[in-house]
Amino acid sequence: MFLYKVITIMVKVGIISDTHLIEVTDGFKRAIETLFGDINILIHAGDITGIKVFEYLSQWDLKAVRGNMDGPEFHPILPIKRVEVIEGRRIGIMHGSGPPFGLDALIYREFEDVDIIIFGHSHMPFYSKKGNTLMFNPGSFGKPHTPPGTVGIMEIGLDVSFKHIEIREYY
Repeated sequence: MFLYKVITIMVKVGIISDTHLIEVTDGFKRAIETLFGDINILIHAGDITGIKVFEYLSQWDLKAVRGNMDGPEFHPILPIKRVEVIEGRRIGIMHGSGPPFGLDALIYREFEDVDIIIFGHSHMPFYSKKGNTLMFNPGSFGKPHTPPGTVGIMEIGLDVSFKHIEIREYY
């Protein structure tokens, strides 16, 4: 008789967008280190805004895209959109532009053959499934339309799960 045990490795991904910070503030550092202290990968869905913030976030395994508020200094280092493979899942990442309503549909059309799409721009937390694709917007760390700000966590194992986290206490 043989006994087999399946070991599942869970990857924890921090997701942030729309930081809109020029400098790394104490509140931002405290939030990132507290909320994302045990993550394996960090995804930023654009509008980092300050290069010092990008440099700070780069101490994690950062997968980031350029947003509409990211200046020319970001053009050579961040793409408008990208696809990453994490634990066998194809993940499209893009900031977005234009009005917030219907943004998910516009971004969905930007990607083919992905399992997950992470996006930003609207400053509103969002989760949905379109066809077989999971779509997630963490909301906005900085300048949320309706405070408090939010970030997200994605856990990838046998299944994929998402959660939004309010960041009220870090402002």
